[in-house]
Amino acid sequence: MRVLLIFLLFLSTALAITESPRDTFRTYLKSMVQIKNNQGDLDENYSKAISTLDLSHIEDNLKEDIGRKYAQQLIKVLDKIKRVDYEKIPTNLEASIWYFDKRIHNNHFLEISLIKKKEQWLFSKETLDSLETYQKALKSKKTIEGVKAFTTITDKIRNYLPASIQNSFLGYETWQWVGLFFILIIAFIIEKICKAIITTILNHTSKVVKSSSTEMLASAIRPLAKIIFVFVLMKLIYFLDLDTKTHAVLNRLLYICLSLMTVWFAHKVIQFFSNYFKNKADFTETKFDDILVPLLTKTAFVVIYLFGALLVANSLTIDVTGIIAGLGIGGLAFAFAAKDTLANFFGSIMLVLDRPFDIGDIIVTGDIEGIVDEVGFRSTRIRTFNDSLITISNGELMNRPIDNIGKRRYRRLNTTLGLEYNTPPQKIEAFCEGIRQLILSYKWTRKDNFHVYFVNYGASALEIKVIVYWQTDEYSRELSEKHRLMIDILRLSQEIGVSFAFPTQTVHLFNEEKQAITNIEKEYLEKGIETAKSVIGKPISLRNPRSNSEDQEQFGKNDIGL
Repeated sequence: MRVLLIFLLFLSTALAITESPRDTFRTYLKSMVQIKNNQGDLDENYSKAISTLDLSHIEDNLKEDIGRKYAQQLIKVLDKIKRVDYEKIPTNLEASIWYFDKRIHNNHFLEISLIKKKEQWLFSKETLDSLETYQKALKSKKTIEGVKAFTTITDKIRNYLPASIQNSFLGYETWQWVGLFFILIIAFIIEKICKAIITTILNHTSKVVKSSSTEMLASAIRPLAKIIFVFVLMKLIYFLDLDTKTHAVLNRLLYICLSLMTVWFAHKVIQFFSNYFKNKADFTETKFDDILVPLLTKTAFVVIYLFGALLVANSLTIDVTGIIAGLGIGGLAFAFAAKDTLANFFGSIMLVLDRPFDIGDIIVTGDIEGIVDEVGFRSTRIRTFNDSLITISNGELMNRPIDNIGKRRYRRLNTTLGLEYNTPPQKIEAFCEGIRQLILSYKWTRKDNFHVYFVNYGASALEIKVIVYWQTDEYSRELSEKHRLMIDILRLSQEIGVSFAFPTQTVHLFNEEKQAITNIEKEYLEKGIETAKSVIGKPISLRNPRSNSEDQEQFGKNDIGL
């Protein structure tokens, strides 16, 4: 409503005719006569009347209230001085000031004058400052005959009040102190009634409220009730008919309180909805909302605090437009100085959009390994396995490679088993087949993709490569399944009778005298070929499914190719 009235004030300033002293008087008096006779729109008429006053020394957020008070005081004074004759008011004046009335009262110089400002003639600041003294000087004088007196609600109240409570007490009339007390009571009652009505409506209509705690709802409604209390005070204090300076000070204080209450209310509302969506996120399978809700909450808090700072600064008469303009001019320098903050902000956005990890995921980035604990507006917190908490800025984190161990669909074991060199081939085959059967028998292992092969003649052992996958995303289950496999392989080796090799090295001394050169005869080559065919013709295992077990063209039915 206040914004609308200020807009009407500026609009009426543009439409009001104030090109000469006569035009200004005509615009002002015509508007006030319509107000006296209840003609036209009240707010529009007041806006036109206020537009003829020089309120450049009044803060923008107080111009409407203070201007209306000045407009009322001025018409009361004019109606008691003399009838306004437009013909005696100049239309073309070379001077920058014109006096309608000048006098001295109790050593105070009083004047009603118009001053030229930017091609407009306005009632001067000196005129406005003289109005209260004018009213005291003209208190005993009646309104000019034939002119309808201008009366406010306060004037009507005064007429019914006994003279005893119109005496001065501590600088103000007694009835004003009594009125202030009643206004506080009225505002308090309205606050409680509105609070009860809002709570009842929300409890019966909002699903969000029904699923939230009563304490959280009360915490959110409390600042709203205080806003209503302050707003009612601002509206009712006007009827106490305080002097302009006191009225301006009280209005400013209440406006500051209103600004602070608004920020408080916005904070509680964000907190309320954040708690609601956080509880909802706990029941969803996806962890995306576990990151999004806290991030949006903190972003909303930052926006609200910035807006609140501007609102409070404006209520403290600090030139907010100058600050904003200064930020616009120095925007490049500010962006350069705050490049790290901006990088972290956009890093936060990218974390939400790209979702490289969720809350609770195990990640490795650089030399940092741990569980994602919290993703904030500026930084991410990672809980290491030593239970320490590492904070890294989002801008830096997005520029690092992130290994998300928590996103693994399978957990892999890739190990090499070393058997002694004197182990017979039959036992090696039996041992490999036994390991395959173990893998096939477990619940969590992948049956379509595992590898158990004799792969290398090592420096001190015959090496068997074992690669197996578990279908689990839990680290504890991965460890328990590895433990089970390792124990079962150890038991299998003992049952079959194979031994694991220790790193050993045999040194043979070269004897040059015993070296003999022998020719490889053809019969030995033929013997080797026949023996190889005999060995190949007697496969022991390699018949069980693996990743390539269905490749009939390559392996045939017995997995050897014969």
